[in-house]
Amino acid sequence: MTASCGLCDCALVDGYLCPGDTLALAERLDRMPKLYDALAGFLSPATRASAEFVSRGHAGASLPVDEAVLDLRYGGIALILEGWRSGVQRVRGWGEPTTEGSIGGRVLRAARWLGMELSWIAASYPAAGDLAREIRELEGAVLSIVGATEDRGNRIGNCVAVDASGVVCGAVLRHRHGETRLVCPWCTCVYEAQDFLMLRTLQPEGA
Repeated sequence: MTASCGLCDCALVDGYLCPGDTLALAERLDRMPKLYDALAGFLSPATRASAEFVSRGHAGASLPVDEAVLDLRYGGIALILEGWRSGVQRVRGWGEPTTEGSIGGRVLRAARWLGMELSWIAASYPAAGDLAREIRELEGAVLSIVGATEDRGNRIGNCVAVDASGVVCGAVLRHRHGETRLVCPWCTCVYEAQDFLMLRTLQPEGA
């Protein structure tokens, strides 16, 4: 009996999240405290739209707090991360986590805790795909505000390398402009330019 990844639907021998999406989730959790801190500079709409207000003659006006940033920074990020931590602990029979301290500290602790439990989450937590999806959407919401300067490339497909036990790697592969070869971030399998069409053809629909 085979399983499928709860996020990208690629086939798995067992578990709930493929290695590629597990790695991506780990990276997102690691970035989350930094993104939380970055939001501090965007609480005022003037941060993103000062030129527009100046052109309208409101340069000296007192601008309201950006509600989208406020929601994410004062509750949204922390509550989402802590909600998933609570769900994992409940399934494992560990009771409820504490949520004391500053919001920034809560974000850091919840993100680190989830990161340390990712192996178990990917292998044994039925809602792992939903967790990965919500964290991806959360990161996207923050990046839409603070901006993303890193060229992460376009998703070209999933790694099709098979290990000695017959398990397909499945890591997400991204192609950046000008690259003529790809190296899988999980198993280090190398793909040349002539392999790109094959990877695109095998990519799941809607990915």
